[in-house]
Order: sequence, then structure tokens, then C-alpha cells
Amino acid sequence: MSDVIVLAEHFDSEVKKVTLELVTAARSLGTPVVLWLGAGCTDSVVETLGSFGASQVLVADSDAVRNHPVAPGAEIVAELIGSMSPAAVLVASSADGKEIAARAAIKSGSGIITDAVEIAADGTVTQSVFGGSTIVHSKVTHGTPIITVRPNAIPATQE
Repeated sequence: MSDVIVLAEHFDSEVKKVTLELVTAARSLGTPVVLWLGAGCTDSVVETLGSFGASQVLVADSDAVRNHPVAPGAEIVAELIGSMSPAAVLVASSADGKEIAARAAIKSGSGIITDAVEIAADGTVTQSVFGGSTIVHSKVTHGTPIITVRPNAIPATQE
């Protein structure tokens, strides 16, 4: 199976729930590889991520990443897309997450879908729009799919 990059959302050494949801979603597309931007990735963090299916945790830590994560984060994600050719990149639909995803899509020439509420094994994404009155099914057709996922949309389950 191909790798699926999951951009971790965290506060210091605390893994946010949405990260575990993303790792769970990534398992249906391939092998989850978590990208941790900044400090705080402890052995217990790696163990927690592994229990949800992460095969590997990549850490990118520098003053630039800690102080202003968006620009360097997008550059790192784009570089990983180029070097790893992942099946997809999953990012939380947070302000920073969406900006990193958008910039990485431009840098890598990839397609992006935002605010997903479900991801099928074939990469088809479900979005709930207009306050839930319309359901849209989309699929990226160019480059590596970069998908932002709404928090609490996909239940986190351990492997």
C-alpha cells in the first residue's frame, strides 16, 4: 500500500483528537505516515499515533516551524509529496491546516478538497455544504490529493 501523509495537529506534546481521526481515515487509503511540525513529539506521542495505525512519525522542528508554521509547513509537505509520492495528504480543516494544504497544493501542482466529512477507499470525498442541505462527492484528478477533513467528522478508532 502507498503511504498517506497525515499532518498532525497538536499543542506541545498533546495530540489533538482530529489527528487521530485523520490517521483513522488514512488507513482506508494506505499506510499512515504522520508529519509532526515543531517540538513536543515524545515517545508516548509516537506510541499513541502508532496505536491508531501510524507506521512512521516524521518530525520537522526548527525555530521557523515553531514560530511561523504555515510557510515552512507547506514547503515540507510539498517536498514530501515530491519525494514520497503518497496516495494522499490529509490535513485538519483548521485555519493553519487549510492554509498549509492550499500552499502545498500550489507548490506541488496537486488538487485540493476542503472540509471533507468522509473519505472512501477509492479517494472519493464527501462534503456537506450549504448547512448540510447538499451532499457533494468529489475526487482529485490531478497530482496528489490533498484533503482537509472537518474535526469530529470521522470517528477515531485504534487499529
